[in-house]
Amino acid sequence: MPVFNWVALKPNQINGTVFNEIDDEGILEQLNVDEFEELFKTKAQGPAIDLTTSKQKKIAHKGCNKITLLDSNRAKNLAITLRKAGKTSEEICKAIQMFDLKTLPVDFVECLMRFLPTESELKALRQYEKEKKPLENLSDEDRFMMLFSKIERLMQKMTIMAFIGNFTESIQMLTPQLHAIIAASVSIKSSQKLKKILEIILALGNYMNSSKRGAVYGFKLQSLDLLLDTKSTDRKQTLLHYIVDVVKEKYFQVFFFYNELHYIEKAAAVSLENVLLDVKELQRGLDLTKREYNMHGHNTILKEFINNNEGKLKKLQDDAKIAQDAYDDVVKYFGENSKTTPPSVFFPVFVRFVKSYKQAEQDNEQRRKQERALMEKLMEQEAMEQEDQKSPSHKTKRQQQELIAELRKRQVKDNRHVYEGKDGAIEDIITALKKNNITKFPNVHSRVRISSSTSVVEDTQS
Repeated sequence: MPVFNWVALKPNQINGTVFNEIDDEGILEQLNVDEFEELFKTKAQGPAIDLTTSKQKKIAHKGCNKITLLDSNRAKNLAITLRKAGKTSEEICKAIQMFDLKTLPVDFVECLMRFLPTESELKALRQYEKEKKPLENLSDEDRFMMLFSKIERLMQKMTIMAFIGNFTESIQMLTPQLHAIIAASVSIKSSQKLKKILEIILALGNYMNSSKRGAVYGFKLQSLDLLLDTKSTDRKQTLLHYIVDVVKEKYFQVFFFYNELHYIEKAAAVSLENVLLDVKELQRGLDLTKREYNMHGHNTILKEFINNNEGKLKKLQDDAKIAQDAYDDVVKYFGENSKTTPPSVFFPVFVRFVKSYKQAEQDNEQRRKQERALMEKLMEQEAMEQEDQKSPSHKTKRQQQELIAELRKRQVKDNRHVYEGKDGAIEDIITALKKNNITKFPNVHSRVRISSSTSVVEDTQS
């Protein structure tokens, strides 16, 4: 039969997998293998494999399964994790003893922390050892767990390794967040231009409310969001659009106030509470590392880490204190409470206000462009009309209109009927007058006579 080119698992990889739980021989007993061979046989058919012998070999292999003390799912997941390291159980445990993060990447250490032995597992392992059963009968995962569980202060050492491995990344992640809080807080509080903008808003707000409410001395920052909801009488613009126009016309020196506000978008995305907790967690990690170093042998890796990074953590803690103080100050400065108003609420108010302010300016500029275009068009039309009035053709047209009006007036005065028919009527006369460019009408009485062939105008001296 032809060869099925699959990728086979090695015998030592079967344990803990789905293939250790299935019975493929049972399937073959249910199928018509003769038909199968006939369908897939090759021209040079070799001798068939003795399925009975194959089955016996597999049974023998399954009979040699190692003893497993761990839960099957936990053992399977541990096997997957251990394969990622590509190290023997002895090499892994030695690296943990020495805090060797060059041998064991921090990602692997964090994965391995999920397999710290439980009390029941420790009890089973110690019982197996107490009975002096051979370790070679245990599965690879159980033998690893036996060595793993014997490491002194295992949880403490694993925690220190994870702390050391993540320390630099943590510093690099937390520092910019603290700096954003500091920069945004200081720039908002110190901005004189922003203060002027708020002064204008307060003045206009008090004026609007003067007939119904008394004057106020200040307002909550959330009121800035309402500027877009307050519409003019014709509902063509909002209060914010009007304020932007006022600032541009009367207080242009503060028009670009938002250029004084720094990092407000980044600060709006910071959870200061979580950042401060992370800083405290780093301090606990360093304290644990120093305690391990001082009490349980002077490990060179720990010594080097402490010397190189203790100052970095101190600087981060100083930044955290400055950020907290700066934020408390700016929140209080604007009449808010830092305990109930986190940065994720405070700074977005300014982000939204600046965005709306810029959009209002764009809207106003677009409106001004449209007004200018309309004004230019009207002026152009007026100029054309004035030019037309000066031209001879315009004068002739006006005289023709006057003549037509006079004809209609006389028709009514004479009380004579004008009939419309195939020979034409007064409109035909008017058309004839236009074609002949008659611009003067004599001061005589006229009669309109309808002939059977042509229209004639008879003039009689009055």
